[in-house]
Amino acid sequence: MTKHLWLPYTQMQNHSPQLAVIDAQGSKIFLKDGHELIDGIASWWAVAHGYNHPHIINAITKQAQILPHIMLAGFAVDSTYELAERLCRFACMDHVFLSDSGSVAVEVAMKIAWQFYLNRGDSGRTKFVSFKGSYHGDTTGAMSLADLSDGMHKKFEKLLLSNFSLPLDVNQFEDFVKKNKNILAGVFVEPMVQCAGGMRFYSAEVLREIFLIAQKHDVLFIADECATGFYRTGKKFAYDHAKISPDILIVSKALTGGTIGLAATLVKEKIFTEFFGDSLDSALMHGPTFTGNPLACAAANASLDLFERQDYGQKVLAVEQVLWAELSGFKNARVLGAIGAIDVSMDWQKTLELRKKFIEHGVFLRPFAGCVYLMPALTITESELKKIINSIRSLF
Repeated sequence: MTKHLWLPYTQMQNHSPQLAVIDAQGSKIFLKDGHELIDGIASWWAVAHGYNHPHIINAITKQAQILPHIMLAGFAVDSTYELAERLCRFACMDHVFLSDSGSVAVEVAMKIAWQFYLNRGDSGRTKFVSFKGSYHGDTTGAMSLADLSDGMHKKFEKLLLSNFSLPLDVNQFEDFVKKNKNILAGVFVEPMVQCAGGMRFYSAEVLREIFLIAQKHDVLFIADECATGFYRTGKKFAYDHAKISPDILIVSKALTGGTIGLAATLVKEKIFTEFFGDSLDSALMHGPTFTGNPLACAAANASLDLFERQDYGQKVLAVEQVLWAELSGFKNARVLGAIGAIDVSMDWQKTLELRKKFIEHGVFLRPFAGCVYLMPALTITESELKKIINSIRSLF
């Protein structure tokens, strides 16, 4: 392998060899050395339908033969406009801004929230509140929404935007919002599960209360469903467990079935119309180069085909039942939809050792933040899922 590539979340001084891949199908990854692995984390939770799903690959191939990319400012391509309509309908939102990654979509949401209040003549709403243990991405604005008292972004605390991070406690949140509502532009929430923070679960009742408090005090409720959207928790979106609807919704990962980078920031009508005006000053002046990329939008349309034509709620229920049955014997086991986790005492070195041992067992998992977790493709078979869990059981 080349020495030139800088790897993500990796200490480059002395890291494990990369696994050379020749193919991947469904939940299986095939290596050059002849070994195969069952993927228990769906390439960072994105490959919802499994690797190389033919319907998505065919859609990408067809679009590539027509037009892989053209700028969205001034040009209309069917796949992009079709996705905008379908995604808004699928999510029960009104308008969508497309970008190329979840972190960028978070930045867009921040900018929209700021300007929403600026366009209303309220220049004081400059701060956001999020929760301890949260993760919203690695770009500068997104990092400022993390818990900067701990974790991998702590070292940048003095360099980032100053926002607020609270314990996930309804009473404390309500007291804080009452006192600070005049400076708050929005609350960022990972509905039901704080994934990168250690797979921390919380109740639909708590989620609903946070939403109601934000609505009561005119603070925008922003749902980051990059990880939990598209049936990952058993419902179309995790906030559906609480029977609420956000002001701003952020999605990525499974949006294209994990085949190509695409993200979306969706908003309600009340937000969109605040950007109307007689000059560009009130418009949303934002536009990543690959905004609305036709190739990625074709993949997303194909992914939506699968979500709409098949009963993914039932698929995830089947995964959830296996996870509960197989993980229930572990201490601190928790399951929601196609997410399962157990807590494990381990430092950084032990984490790396565990990854190697799982690979030796023919499964791919990446324990982190004190937990071993599963977030496989939603289409994983029962036998594949049980093999992964048997591997966990053999090591603990």
